[in-house]
Amino acid sequence: GLPSKKNVAIFAVDSLRQLSMKFLEKGELANFRFQKDFLRPFEHIMKRNRSPTIRDMVVRCIAQMVNSQAANIRSGWKNIFSVFHLAASDQDESIVELAFQTTGHIVTIVFEKHFPATIDSFQDAVKCLSEFACNAAFPDTSMEAIRLIRHCAKYVSERPQAFREYTSDDMNVAPEDRVWVRGWFPILFELSCIINRCKLDVRTRGLTVMFEIMKTYGHTYEKHWWQDLFRIVFRIFDNMKLPEQQTEKAEWMTTTCNHALYAICDVFTQYLEVLSDVLLDDIFAQLYWCVQQDNEQLARSGTNCLENVVILNGEKFTLEIWDKTCNCMLDIFKTTIPHALLTWRPVGGDTTPPSPSSGREKQLDAISQKSVDIHDSVQPKSLDRRQFQPIVGLPANEEVSKNKPIASKKKCF
Repeated sequence: GLPSKKNVAIFAVDSLRQLSMKFLEKGELANFRFQKDFLRPFEHIMKRNRSPTIRDMVVRCIAQMVNSQAANIRSGWKNIFSVFHLAASDQDESIVELAFQTTGHIVTIVFEKHFPATIDSFQDAVKCLSEFACNAAFPDTSMEAIRLIRHCAKYVSERPQAFREYTSDDMNVAPEDRVWVRGWFPILFELSCIINRCKLDVRTRGLTVMFEIMKTYGHTYEKHWWQDLFRIVFRIFDNMKLPEQQTEKAEWMTTTCNHALYAICDVFTQYLEVLSDVLLDDIFAQLYWCVQQDNEQLARSGTNCLENVVILNGEKFTLEIWDKTCNCMLDIFKTTIPHALLTWRPVGGDTTPPSPSSGREKQLDAISQKSVDIHDSVQPKSLDRRQFQPIVGLPANEEVSKNKPIASKKKCF
């Protein structure tokens, strides 16, 4: 399928299709993987051949196999989703549309009927849908792909036993954690990838669906699952720590980060009893980080979310949680005080600003001394430096004897 001559490539692909159909008609026994071997050439051609005609033909061959032999496919599902994953990033509308229609048929119809046979490729299906969602050339397909990922969550919720009973050669996970590793984690991780890769409208939809899944099915999660989950969630804020254009950063902060912050607090409030032990410190640290940002809206959202958490859950807080909450508030106060304004001095002034108390004392001393100097310059003094006391009723031109007390002084006529 790789020759430069199109006719030769078409003949080769058609021959592979006929041979593969013969194999698929016979089915596959348990613990055998020969379907992966005879379907691998289609995947190889899709990776190497950039001809739209040949790529379209490969997708049509795979779609025909799914529509006619879905009940017999076992290990070949991985190759099928790999081909559709490669088609999902194509710019040819017909290729993307056919691949997505077939993927949607698998997720909604085939999974419903043959889920135990397809469980081995469940992660590949979710990853394939994520790639469709990240193709910016087809926004309608992106939205529909996110809806199908939401549909996959229903299978995990309704059939957890199928994941617990699933075993494979590379599966070294405890049975009780298999539903998380093989089911919930791939769904939530791929949604986080959509949030980090896509434009505003698509990533907003991905963010909404991710938190809808948490709120709807979170009561089935174990404590240590929540820790893994919030490591995924906090990746949303990691984009702000990368050097990017300021316009994109501002848009991300005011839209996605803002939305995620409120959604995190809603989930924390809903599952407080479980999350207070394992995630309280991380959530307070994230709120603190948001308040430190230059973006005013995100900083305000951080304080609002902290207020909401305290108001909605304060009655359930233990003394230890209250200590952590008060420390978080105190840290926010300390780091948001405008110290630069309080200690500012003109250029060329003293490099070590005086303390406010010493400055006030010096100012008062200067004013007092000035008042004394003015008073002394106006009042006459006696020889022994004592000031005269004014006598009410005496004319200004008459003198009073200095040796007599004031009480015995008489008026002169």
